[in-house]
Amino acid sequence: MAEGGAKSMHDGDKGRGGDDEVQTVEGVFSWSAAWCMMFWVVAFICCAAMGVLTFQGAGIERISQEISFIREQNPPYGPSEQPDPIAGMRDINKPFKYHLPQEALFYSMASSAFGLFTVSFFTNTMLLEAQGARRNVDIAWLISRGVQVYIERTIPVIAGFLFAAGFYVYLTVGFGTLACFIAGSCLNLLSCRIGLSMTVQGTGRLAHAMGEELSVSVQLGLRCGSIGGILSTSLALGGMAGMWFWILDTEFLCGFGSGASIVSFYLRVGGGIFSKGAEIGADLVSDMSENALDEDRRVYELQQRMQEMEKMRQERLAKGLAEEEEDMMDQLRMMEEEMSDVAAELHPIDFLDAVGENICDVCGTCADLFESMVLILSTSAIIGSKGSAVPHFLTGLPFWICASGNIGCSVMAYKSYVTDRYTARNVRWSFRLNLFLVILFVQLIQLGVSYMEWLRGSITFEMFWQFSLISTMGQLAPEICVFFGEYFTSTDYFPVKSLAQNSHMGVVQVVLQGLGQGFLSTMFPAVVVVGIVLLTWGYQGHYGLALLSSSSVSGTGFQGGIASFGAISTNAHKIVHLTTYHSMTRHRANILAAVGDTTAHAGNTISAVNAFSSVFNIAVTLLAKTYTRLNINYQAVSGPPLSEWSQAGLVLGVVMSFVFTANTTLSCLETSKSFMRFCKESDDVNKIESLPFPGSHYKALKILSSYGTVTSMRMVFGPIINTLSCPMLGGFFLGTRGLIFLVSGGNVMVLCLSIFLLNSGQSWVAARKLILLGKLKDSKGNSVGPDSNAFENLGVGVMIGGPFEDTSGPALNNFIKFAAVYAFVTEDLYDPTPENTWHYGFMALFGSLFLGAFSRFGLSILLSCVTSFLKQRQLQKEKFEAMQKEIPIVEEEEDEELAAIAAADQEG
Repeated sequence: MAEGGAKSMHDGDKGRGGDDEVQTVEGVFSWSAAWCMMFWVVAFICCAAMGVLTFQGAGIERISQEISFIREQNPPYGPSEQPDPIAGMRDINKPFKYHLPQEALFYSMASSAFGLFTVSFFTNTMLLEAQGARRNVDIAWLISRGVQVYIERTIPVIAGFLFAAGFYVYLTVGFGTLACFIAGSCLNLLSCRIGLSMTVQGTGRLAHAMGEELSVSVQLGLRCGSIGGILSTSLALGGMAGMWFWILDTEFLCGFGSGASIVSFYLRVGGGIFSKGAEIGADLVSDMSENALDEDRRVYELQQRMQEMEKMRQERLAKGLAEEEEDMMDQLRMMEEEMSDVAAELHPIDFLDAVGENICDVCGTCADLFESMVLILSTSAIIGSKGSAVPHFLTGLPFWICASGNIGCSVMAYKSYVTDRYTARNVRWSFRLNLFLVILFVQLIQLGVSYMEWLRGSITFEMFWQFSLISTMGQLAPEICVFFGEYFTSTDYFPVKSLAQNSHMGVVQVVLQGLGQGFLSTMFPAVVVVGIVLLTWGYQGHYGLALLSSSSVSGTGFQGGIASFGAISTNAHKIVHLTTYHSMTRHRANILAAVGDTTAHAGNTISAVNAFSSVFNIAVTLLAKTYTRLNINYQAVSGPPLSEWSQAGLVLGVVMSFVFTANTTLSCLETSKSFMRFCKESDDVNKIESLPFPGSHYKALKILSSYGTVTSMRMVFGPIINTLSCPMLGGFFLGTRGLIFLVSGGNVMVLCLSIFLLNSGQSWVAARKLILLGKLKDSKGNSVGPDSNAFENLGVGVMIGGPFEDTSGPALNNFIKFAAVYAFVTEDLYDPTPENTWHYGFMALFGSLFLGAFSRFGLSILLSCVTSFLKQRQLQKEKFEAMQKEIPIVEEEEDEELAAIAAADQEG
């Protein structure tokens, strides 16, 4: 990789500061990304060639043998040799063979290669962008160090969980599932690590690009965010297609989703606890410290002064007076120095919020979307092969849809139409237009593939048009839910403006109105999802739900990209307001931050909808697998499952969802209090006054990041135990009948509760930013600022809503997915009814309570002992080193004394 340098450039033409030269750090060229681009071009050509050869009948024949869920004619595409050639049919719980959908798999691998080429290209172009002025680079570097500390300490812990889970997988289901488990977990970790690293690299560059046109800033931010989003979907899609082509059996693909679930759960829950614990802890530390500067107030005051200066300049121009440029430049230089002081005088923990923003919104969201895609594709393959009449086509159709979506998302991430006159709402609708073009492209491919299959005669025309309708509804459903969520959480619409206007009436008004709007916002997405599910079930039953969920993740690459864009733009906005006084630069930063808030929230909403779809698929697959093992047609099951066990399962699913929510929320609060105590008791977390920024903050931020990582590790054990105990309690106490309804009931509960927590939390945050940006006026037309009662009252809402929005709400999606996956993997442990297993339920209950208590108290004591031991070792080491330094001094003094004595003797 070539090293970037620094060059002098005059920024006066861009309005950044007159005639003074500003040292701008240049970008770098990545040879690694360039070599990756060439590799993925070759991979795309190879996959496309293999797809063409397979279509012409000259490819490699791959035949899979499965256990059938239904009684049906042998697959229409063969092969002719079946396990039971006499009957001419496949029967329930009996093996059958079919040809893999190799054209769809090679198309998926080619789509993955195209997406990875796009990621490599975006990486290189982003790194070539100028990094900005020295202060920009300093702040971005400081944030990147905190992120690096978190990742370096988190990955070994995740690896430990994966090793334990992988050993269990190998013992219970064998090597095939273990291979998929390893592939899913490693690819998910890889996508998160690279996506997070490139996002951090792009933050400072985006802050610098905001000094240019808005379209340049939006384009750079979109491409940086898309690195993580498209990387996740490309690795998920290509990994699933490649593993299936290799291992053949769809049952093994569940291991792919299991490995991804563990990684996703830890990064989402642990990252959320770290992020919000650090944010609330920073607020507590600021309140505790008498000399701490209020960042929000300083930023607001500087912005107001800039607006006043601009207004005075316009008035002088209107009167035909000179602008007095020298006086204006003196004021601007003074303001720049003042902003530099803001960054240097902040407590190091205030930068930890930016670290958590990247971990939560980039790492967590991308891992979540990766998990949802692989779970949906694996369960769709199981339902399409074992439970349908045409396995060759119906297993391949979800891959055709997702692969087309990945290509469309990659193309649309290259460009989004924006002009300098665009508002935040205009930019958001431009992103939405790109997504609609992706939907159109996917439908063209889906129509073409389904039409060709109809011509072959394996599906009816009724199935053809129903598939088209279902896939269209699946693609539109997430975006419809996002739109309703944005209406209740964006500063452009009435609900947030109303919340801000009424905030002067007190904390009670703020809290109750935010909660009320959150409850109301849940109704619309729930009605849309329920209506679409009912319509789909009426058309195509279980396979229709699989197709619906596959379509819902077809736009995940672009949606994940703009979700990551939210974290990049938010942190770049902070850098701009701490370093730049140019009004248009700050205006663009405000626009991108407003867009970023809505897109990050959209990513969480998409995660909720996709989690609902994937768990619905898992529940159907669990139902089919359970009753197929009993030689019962699962599609005809009715009556007996609707018993006391199923009703108890519904109740238990709701209860466990609330327990998990309480667990994660309390973990956030405990982490924030731990940060406050640590900052109060330790002098190592204060900045070093003798060093210039960022060296003054580096050591403290590294210590805080390390401490927060360890604390979040300890806090995530409780939610993990909560999640693992959920299916075990349901399975042992209620049997598989109750377990299926536990998963289904918990899934519906989680969808509604997650959307409520997301929207209510974001509404308070948006209302407070409305004041911070000077957009709320009082009755006299004056701006309401951070010193107002309204801002203080909304601060209480933000403190409440922060854990809702970034931790408990998104984590619920991972809770229900992980619980559903674990229920599916351990299904063999349970009987249909609990007469013979209920006593194991008590063992699971007491075991989970003991482990939960140990994680909350015992682990704290253990970590305290380890910390004390390490501190003692460090002190002893320092003492020993000091003694070693003193020994030569003592010896030198003794030599001098002996020399003096010898000299005196000679003189005598």
